[in-house]
Amino acid sequence: MNSSGDNARARWGFRVGSGLAVVMLSASLVACGGSGAGSNPPSAAPSAAATTAPSVAASLPASAAASAPASAGASAGSTDATGKVAFLLPDNTTPRWTSQDGPSFEKWMKQLAPNVQVITNVANNDPQQQLSQAQAAIAQGAKVLVVVAVDGTQAAKIVETANAANVPVVAYTRQIQSPNVKYMIGDDPGEIGKALGTWTMANTKDGDTIAVIAGSTTDSFAHLERDGWMSVLKPAFDSSSRKLVGDVWTPGWDPVKAHGLMDAILTSTQNNIQAVLAANDSTAEGSIASLKTHGLAGKIPVTGIDATLSADKLILQGLQSMSVWRSVDDEAKYTSQIVVNLLTGTAPPADFFTSTVTLGGASIPMKAVPSIVIDKTNMQTLIDAGAISKTELCNGIPAGTGPCN
Repeated sequence: MNSSGDNARARWGFRVGSGLAVVMLSASLVACGGSGAGSNPPSAAPSAAATTAPSVAASLPASAAASAPASAGASAGSTDATGKVAFLLPDNTTPRWTSQDGPSFEKWMKQLAPNVQVITNVANNDPQQQLSQAQAAIAQGAKVLVVVAVDGTQAAKIVETANAANVPVVAYTRQIQSPNVKYMIGDDPGEIGKALGTWTMANTKDGDTIAVIAGSTTDSFAHLERDGWMSVLKPAFDSSSRKLVGDVWTPGWDPVKAHGLMDAILTSTQNNIQAVLAANDSTAEGSIASLKTHGLAGKIPVTGIDATLSADKLILQGLQSMSVWRSVDDEAKYTSQIVVNLLTGTAPPADFFTSTVTLGGASIPMKAVPSIVIDKTNMQTLIDAGAISKTELCNGIPAGTGPCN
């Protein structure tokens, strides 16, 4: 991994407000304490948490999660804001960016500010290309940049370029290590990581070997997520009640590369693994493809996050076990609301932000979206929220499986 990413990571901080929690939907989940890295970790940097997040609610029913009140936001009514806004996405590798986040942001901007033009660009996992796209958007007259950083450290150049042009930058989902980021909209990767670690502990037994497939080393989310699951799993690894193999980073969250990494782990262990902790649905997809070639698909638990349609189908097919979901539509809505505030020069409501995050040494206001664990027992939650279509989800799935009838 690159040393500049390590140095930036050592400066990360995350302070969470009382409204943020990952809701765990299995009463049997077992949580362990602890912190730090496992043996031969990909990063030796310390945990980024500045303060401890509220404890995970381990056994709330789905109805409790669904009925949680939404935080107040900017005015939901249409405004007469004008101009251009750029939404800079990192890649096509992770399905959510172009299939969920992009369309949702454009939808909400059209609803809240119909006279504002949205410029959407995808950087193909190239930080220099993303910088060029930001420069081009500013040259085209963009008044706000919303950035999902390819590389949270290198994206500071985007912020400084925008700052010089008096264009505010909103960091979306991924941290950008610049004190000049105006706001951040996203979630708590540490709590999501804890959810993955807690679920994995509850679904393995003493002596089991867990393969860990982390995300992209250039993504701050991946590091903080890993800190979260290691805070749960490290005591088990230290006591040898669970065994760690892999613990590898997946460049660009690429499922093809995750496939190769899992192949190597299975070969080195002679297929002796009992669970796969995959950092998101893309790395889960690649891991599952490898498990298929080794005759293990559907026989061992596999985690993920994002609850993409393809992952939801894998869950219903018994190939992936769970995914951690947060409403992308809510993230896009909150981002659109704050963009409207920036375009109109109005202050967001005092209760809009749920937390702060330390970026480049500065405390930045953040709006965090809660997350829940999704499996086949509560996938109806996604349908009810409009996150997925039941018709698309159930296409090819036997009747009686999950919400399919």
